[in-house]
Amino acid sequence: MGRSSLDSRGRVVIPKELRQKLGLRPDQAVMVEARGEEIVIRPILKAEEFIEELRGCVQGSRIEPSELKQIWGTTHAHH
Repeated sequence: MGRSSLDSRGRVVIPKELRQKLGLRPDQAVMVEARGEEIVIRPILKAEEFIEELRGCVQGSRIEPSELKQIWGTTHAHH
């Protein structure tokens, strides 16, 4: 954990240690949401990264990775 503060425009700097630990990059898209009294920030994966993360996870699927990529690219708003 690290300490940070809001600037006058509502921006927060994520401490370097957390960015490195989580693999966050400059200009990376993130999802920000409220969970009770907490603010959760999580990375949004690009379609290619999402597909790569799934590679090998589902055995016996009839959907080819390239087909999943096409489905993801045409129906998902965050790519």
